[in-house]
Amino acid sequence: MNVWTTLFVAPLVLAAPVGMAGPAAAGPYDGSRPFLCAVTAIMECAASGECERHIVTDETAPAIIKVDVPGQTISTGTARRSALKSAARVDGQLILQGSENGRGWSATIDEETGRMAVGLVDNDYTFSLFGACSLP
Repeated sequence: MNVWTTLFVAPLVLAAPVGMAGPAAAGPYDGSRPFLCAVTAIMECAASGECERHIVTDETAPAIIKVDVPGQTISTGTARRSALKSAARVDGQLILQGSENGRGWSATIDEETGRMAVGLVDNDYTFSLFGACSLP
């Protein structure tokens, strides 16, 4: 079983609209226009508490994620596209969330710096992804 397909890409395949909230003044990563995020570190942790670092260059791992809040989609370098379930701006952070097949995910992106953290949660394990975003 391909872990990345079932735990990262599959949970991003969502089908609900996005609602944005927050103050008018924001940084370049406030969700008002599309941007790209490069995944720089990945950790997988099992329910037993054992964790393993994954290499970002692994062909099954998503290295680049395109975030398009106005278009209500997230897509990976493998051309997989997903609808966002929710988006919010809170205290200078753009927070994106979704769920599918009993898994939940949440991404937090700093509106000023573009620093990104993503958590994917399943009953048996979790993934933590970290990275940096840039404007195309």
